[in-house]
Amino acid sequence: MAEDQEKPTTERRIHVLPVELLDRIRAYQADNNIPSEVEAVRRLLSEALQARDSIDDIMKQVAAQFKIDRDLRNIAKEVLTGHTRVNRLEIEDNCVRFGMRTGDAGSISKDGTMQVGTVDDEGYFRLGENWPRARSWTDSPAPELDEEIPF
Repeated sequence: MAEDQEKPTTERRIHVLPVELLDRIRAYQADNNIPSEVEAVRRLLSEALQARDSIDDIMKQVAAQFKIDRDLRNIAKEVLTGHTRVNRLEIEDNCVRFGMRTGDAGSISKDGTMQVGTVDDEGYFRLGENWPRARSWTDSPAPELDEEIPF
């Protein structure tokens, strides 16, 4: 019988970087008192990837954390508080709401119900669209599918 193999949480990679980029990484490391160059690179990559996150990306992370830990405060701590695109956070007993710099917003309730919407500059949340969004028949297929049709 095959044993269940857990997916490793880290993987060793070797990348060749220009000296100028390494100098900038080392400067970032020194400016932020980061003990190792590897940790400095991890933080920079994490921040760069977070800068690309959409509301759907963050909602996926929130949903994944909810599967691990249903405590809403821990979800806020693990996913939202350190995220570079999240600029507003409300934690209540039965719900966590967050807003992004883009004006997008999301929420998760104690029962796992998730919604998306918007937040304005005054902090007023307008949530109401269930997440994940249901795909409708009018949604166009991904463009790469059209390119593969042989006729």
